[in-house]
Amino acid sequence: MSNIVTTGTRLPTISRDLNDALTARGSETRFGPTESAEERMARMRRGDPAPGMVIRIHPDRPPARVIAEAQNILPALEAAMMPASSRVVLEAAERMLISLNGAVANPFSVDAARARACLLADVAQDLPSGVWDQSTDRALLRACKFMPSVAELVELLEAQIQPLRDKIAKVRMIAASGPDRTEERERLTPEEIERRRKILADHKAELEAQTREEDRIRKHGNHTPAGAEGLTGLDLANALKRALPAMSGDLRDVTEQRIAMLEQNAALIAQLSGEKPAENSQKEHDFSGAETAVLA
Repeated sequence: MSNIVTTGTRLPTISRDLNDALTARGSETRFGPTESAEERMARMRRGDPAPGMVIRIHPDRPPARVIAEAQNILPALEAAMMPASSRVVLEAAERMLISLNGAVANPFSVDAARARACLLADVAQDLPSGVWDQSTDRALLRACKFMPSVAELVELLEAQIQPLRDKIAKVRMIAASGPDRTEERERLTPEEIERRRKILADHKAELEAQTREEDRIRKHGNHTPAGAEGLTGLDLANALKRALPAMSGDLRDVTEQRIAMLEQNAALIAQLSGEKPAENSQKEHDFSGAETAVLA
């Protein structure tokens, strides 16, 4: 008896090249800093955005020989997805149940196993013909310690055919694609390669600088000097100015940005409300102890 009862032939063998094309995921390009698994979990708990960006490049289209193989085996694979005749289904179901009956811990009589095979053939008539492969018999022998019900058998058969459905879908995509003509690709000059490399490096440096600035603001942007709790607007700006001499590094830089933003916001609010801007908003601070009047 053939391995595939429905067609009298085996399912087509897929070469390694085609199998690699079916499982290809594409390469990855990462921009920005990387993080360990512990750092990633801590970031996700905080709700912070990812520090970098990953771009997944779609896999190249396979060579012409792989596409030709996919086109050749696709009809046989699609035929295995069509329902088999009622006679073939009944023969395969009887073969499966008699084989399984001899392996389970609670075997039936042969007549009872044949009766259950008739019920299985009736409810599983619309399943793809590829499910009645003898490899399914072996899968049932490995999976069942006790004789399953008809409903459980149908579920097991569906689970066996699902990988074939997925594989056929991928083979269809490859068969419908055009070859990856590497020889016809644009040949880049060394100058163009260097230009593109510089653009990529500039983008990467810009993203890393932006990430560093966001980290500085996240770390120091909410710093409040002692006694300034609850202050807002210009009152908070004045409190931050008084605390500036004791600050240095990133904390001072970020605090100076906060002061400038608080004063700008206060001036804008005063302008919109028609009030006279506060004195602080009329001066530009260089944060070095001297103040420069802003011209009207």
